[in-house]
This record gives sequence, structure tokens and C-alpha cells, in this order.
Amino acid sequence: MRKLLPLLAGFVLISTYSFASSSIPVVVEAQKLTYNDKEKVATYVGNVVAQHGSTVITGDKLTIYFDPTGKHIKKIVVEGNVHVKDPRGEGWCKKLIYYPFEEKVVLIGDAKLKQKGNLIIGDRIVAYKDGRVSVEGVKQRVKTVIYPEESSVGKGKRP
Repeated sequence: MRKLLPLLAGFVLISTYSFASSSIPVVVEAQKLTYNDKEKVATYVGNVVAQHGSTVITGDKLTIYFDPTGKHIKKIVVEGNVHVKDPRGEGWCKKLIYYPFEEKVVLIGDAKLKQKGNLIIGDRIVAYKDGRVSVEGVKQRVKTVIYPEESSVGKGKRP
């Protein structure tokens, strides 16, 4: 399961730290954007694509909740046909919630994470940047498929 954790780090793409410390821009495209200044909420709707470097998140709707100052992100929610693609792997779910200050990602509804051939499936996957992961099955059983890494032992010439 630790092989899939680098993939989860890729989900941490639109954090406050990315805005502040990276020269790579975050680009969000959608059919519609609405912003409520009173509630400090930005909502993108319709074929949403969010990209930060080589990490891309797509979904039907993306909502960013800012703190009262409007300068820091409290939470990001992506809903409907969520797909995350990163050079390290891919993920799918019905709803993804990212909490930057907790460094936590929650995938809800037919959640799947794939890296190379390795796969984790559950109804809810909760992952923290520090490596803790919880996978829950409600409608389906939790499933993990892990392929062993190829070893160089026994390959090549003898000394």
C-alpha cells in the first residue's frame, strides 16, 4: 500500500503551499465560474479541468472554500466523474475532498487508486501526506491488488 502513497501526494495540487511556493501556475478551466465574496467560495461547473504541472484533475464541479480573509484555501471539493492523473498514477471517485491544512485527501464513492498495476478499491479512501491511509467498504468490499516489484537478484552475470 505504501507504493500508492506517492500518488496521493499528487492530489495535493491546489494547496496554499502550491500557490505560494511554486512558480508553476495552477490552471482551472470550466464552462462556468461563480464566486461568492461574502461566503468566500469559488465554484467551477461543467467539464472542469484543474492542472498543476503534470497533475490533472477533472470532474463535473470544483468548489474552493477560502478562509474569511480569502487568502487561504480551507477545502477543495471536486464532484462528479472525478479523475486524477499524475505521472505516478491515477485515481477515480465520485467525490474528492482535499483539506490543505490537515494535508488530507478523501475519495468518496467507487474510489480507486492505481499505480502501475497496483490497485486499491473501496467506497471511501482517506489518505494523509504523512503516509496514513484508511480504506472503507460499505457497498463493496475493500480490494487491493499488489504486484511484486521485479528484483535484479538472479538476473545478469555472476561475479
